[in-house]
Amino acid sequence: MDKTYGVVPREEHYSCVIDLFGRAGRLKEAKEFIDRMPYEPNAYGWCSFLGACRIHGHKEMGKLAAEKLVKLEPENSGALVLLTNIYAKKRQWEDVRSVRIRMRDGNVKKLPGFSWVDLGCQTHVFGAEDWSHPNKTTIYEKLDNLFDQIKAAGYVPLTDFVPLDTIDDGLKEKLLHHHSERIATAFALITMPIGKPIIVKKNIRVCVDCHSAIKFISNKVTSRKIIVRDNSRFHHFTDDGSCSCGGYW
Repeated sequence: MDKTYGVVPREEHYSCVIDLFGRAGRLKEAKEFIDRMPYEPNAYGWCSFLGACRIHGHKEMGKLAAEKLVKLEPENSGALVLLTNIYAKKRQWEDVRSVRIRMRDGNVKKLPGFSWVDLGCQTHVFGAEDWSHPNKTTIYEKLDNLFDQIKAAGYVPLTDFVPLDTIDDGLKEKLLHHHSERIATAFALITMPIGKPIIVKKNIRVCVDCHSAIKFISNKVTSRKIIVRDNSRFHHFTDDGSCSCGGYW
């Protein structure tokens, strides 16, 4: 790079290469690249590697990435939450519990998820299982109606990503159904004029199941463009069934 283009690689360049290997599912090559780097990856590099491990289900490399990320950002609960997701998908509940105990003992608080919709001059904020909105009855009726419609269209709840082994899949399904981005989407569909894109913002990463559900809502049920902006990127869901993230975030 420096010989051909006269650009000396910096941390962000190395992080981008890690991200590219991760997106391609080439985790072994990503790890080999990390081992050859002249210095340790920064937080973005380890976060990209951890995200790739979550998507491709690689436990050991995910654990390594989470450990490195926690050392760089001790207050960042997201790394350990992603690690519990990896363990939960593999149904390794003892590992899930171990990470939770570590979070508790280290006083690492999981950041609560909130989603919001701007309507006129007001911002409507929703949390998970949120019944505080004045129009809660209408919103939850819409939410339940959307759930029935997307299930009829082929949606299957991704309960494997719920890091709880003490409840059955039916309750996990209900918890996912009441995530803040789903509630905000239902509210926006009720209040936004037909033809206007739905825009929902979220303070943390959109969950895997909600991503799937909103894709069905956009493509199979409403034929509406829905945009979700989480703390990682924009997700543009369109009525052809695609998302701008390409299923990788």
